Amino acid sequence: MDGAELVKRYLRGKNLEQLGRLDDAVVEYEAVIAERFDATGPYDRLIAIYAHQARHRDVIRVAGAALDRVRTHDSKIAYYERVRLEARRALAEVPSPLPRRSD
Repeated sequence: MDGAELVKRYLRGKNLEQLGRLDDAVVEYEAVIAERFDATGPYDRLIAIYAHQARHRDVIRVAGAALDRVRTHDSKIAYYERVRLEARRALAEVPSPLPRRSD
């Protein structure tokens, strides 16, 4: 995908999100970051959505991708590092499921 198509898909994702169609928005945002988009928008939106859904592994993945791909100011880089660290901590606090009982 070229840069213009990536921007269109990102904007489509934002419109879908505003309409409450989160699953469809996520598909668009994920497609954009899969192409190594270098602007913060889709990463920020995915982090917000996944954090709200307590999808800590996805927050870690997306924040890591942003750190790898996005060229931005130091405070934004610090934000991605902080979000990734907080998601790792939250993931560590999730209790493991108990084994099933066989009665």
